Amino acid sequence: MMATESRIGTKLKAYCSNCGGQRNCEIKGHHAERGEDADGAYEWHTDWYLLVCCGCEHVFAQSVSTNSEEYYQEYDRNGDVITIHDEVIKSWPARAKRPRPDWFQHGTVETSLENTHALDASLSELYGALDHDLNVLAAIGVRTSFDIAAEILGVDPDKIFRKKLDEMVAKNLIRDIEREHLDILVDAGSASAHRGWKPSLDDLNTLMETLESFIYSAFVLPAKREAAAAEIAKVKAKVPRKKTKPEPKAGGAKPNGSDGPAAGNPDS
Repeated sequence: MMATESRIGTKLKAYCSNCGGQRNCEIKGHHAERGEDADGAYEWHTDWYLLVCCGCEHVFAQSVSTNSEEYYQEYDRNGDVITIHDEVIKSWPARAKRPRPDWFQHGTVETSLENTHALDASLSELYGALDHDLNVLAAIGVRTSFDIAAEILGVDPDKIFRKKLDEMVAKNLIRDIEREHLDILVDAGSASAHRGWKPSLDDLNTLMETLESFIYSAFVLPAKREAAAAEIAKVKAKVPRKKTKPEPKAGGAKPNGSDGPAAGNPDS
């Protein structure tokens, strides 16, 4: 059975992925569906919305679904028992499962290194996999992004992962403790690709912390240091130089200001 009630033109509180929070949104489109199974023993209801954020004007779609089996009860102000159905909310584009780092807000790594397009593309797909709950693909993407980053840093792409880590330690690109963490990151990606391991979102967040820390240290921080050095050099050029006192000339004036022997000297 299709419901005909429309809410177009009214407002709905929804999460705006562009603003990053709950916002008042204007309903530009609305479609409601209802259905039942098992001769009415199980009922479901889904509202579909086309929304425009009243803050940033971001346009997105959202569905809100409930059913007769998933609910909880509580008391209202009058002490009466009320039933509240659990809502399953989905958004398109999907709500971000993990905020992008400040250095990747525009879809590119902020670095002075060249030819990072492959890394930018890999990270974009990685965050997209996280947003859409594609956990296996995300774990593989973590390993792939590390592999691409290592090649940009000059590590031999034909080496196996552990040899790459050894080379990075030898080149002072990472420390021994970072090597241990990255070794786990690589093995986790291999487990998803070849051994059927599906990590949880918490597992992926831990792996992402390791990957993001590595990229920040190897790509972003050196660029920040270069920019800071350039700025401090500009300031140095503006600061007036300290004036230095001239060195006294040989045979010049005596400390008391006279050119000859000191006054009262019996030898004068």
